[in-house]
Amino acid sequence: MIDTSSIGASDISKKAMPIEFLDFNVYGLSRKDLEARLSENSISAVHAKSVFRSLYKDLAPASDASHHFPRQVEAYLNTLDLSIPLSIVSEQRSSYDRSIKFAVKLHDDQKVEMVLMPESKRITLCISSQVGCAQGCTFCHTGRMGLLRNLKPSEIIGQVYLANLWIKSNPDWLAQCKLAPNLRITNIVFMGMGEPLDNVESVSKALDILTDPFGLYLAKRKISVSTAGHIDGLDALLENHPDVMLAISVHSATDSERSKIMPINRRFPLDTLIQKLRNLPLQQKNGLLLQYTLIQGVNDSDDHALKLVNLVKGMNVKINIIPLNPVGPSRLKGPTTERLGSFRKVIHDSGIRALVRYSKAQDIAGACGQLVNP
Repeated sequence: MIDTSSIGASDISKKAMPIEFLDFNVYGLSRKDLEARLSENSISAVHAKSVFRSLYKDLAPASDASHHFPRQVEAYLNTLDLSIPLSIVSEQRSSYDRSIKFAVKLHDDQKVEMVLMPESKRITLCISSQVGCAQGCTFCHTGRMGLLRNLKPSEIIGQVYLANLWIKSNPDWLAQCKLAPNLRITNIVFMGMGEPLDNVESVSKALDILTDPFGLYLAKRKISVSTAGHIDGLDALLENHPDVMLAISVHSATDSERSKIMPINRRFPLDTLIQKLRNLPLQQKNGLLLQYTLIQGVNDSDDHALKLVNLVKGMNVKINIIPLNPVGPSRLKGPTTERLGSFRKVIHDSGIRALVRYSKAQDIAGACGQLVNP
């Protein structure tokens, strides 16, 4: 196994550090960005395809790959930051599902976490979009950090690049997971640290790069963007990516209860959010994933389930019921087995698809709501 430390380059009252959106790292440029910049320098835009292929399909370090292009292209690339803008500093392996949680250090020594999850014939990577989170959901460890700063596009794409590089360098892990020897990341979920739609510009740019046919070439249906219901960010994201797969965190079917556990509800009330989702024809056609974390004595009664059914009546939705994962010093607990089964039955009997999703990587604090600045 390689030395992962060589790969690549708090309190809720803390205020977010200002960050400039401009990203001069090569991993933060979409192919259209690169084509435009090459054209501005009187270089054929066709070279952008070759650069993307080298970076994302061959996993060649940008500093090495630049030497294989015509002199003009190499000269331009050398005006950019060609480093991988983050590095893996530690890894933890789950003893029961072979998931791996990575601590990743950024250029300013801040850290985020990402989780690699093997599944049957596929590999899902859960990535972060912010250092910390401003939303302060009571059941989420990340929210206890407050928001320290947004990630740039290159820092989001860098997580995927590093994970693919790690997989390539660790064929033993693929073998242990009974996966194809040349398999790379097949699915991405923006469900790590942060509220993705609080950093919508970077997330939107990352989606451009993730889905580019000359780059990572992931299908939109294999990328899921999770949100606590940030309506302004949702509008901005759908303007550029109307067919993106969404995972909406609901967690309660009433405004009063939801506001207690999800402060974002005071800004974007649940009724307004649901109405917004009902008016998205493409989302309704493709179906929406609603996430509902079940918390003992808070939102897990049959009455809560009936209210949820009434809330989404007539919508094309699937509901993921997620038993609460233990979160640091929180007193909140997950539901009993009986309550979990009863809650699901109420929803299922109403004709709505409802699945119980047990989070991976629970034994290494890599499950939903457990990620925190290491």
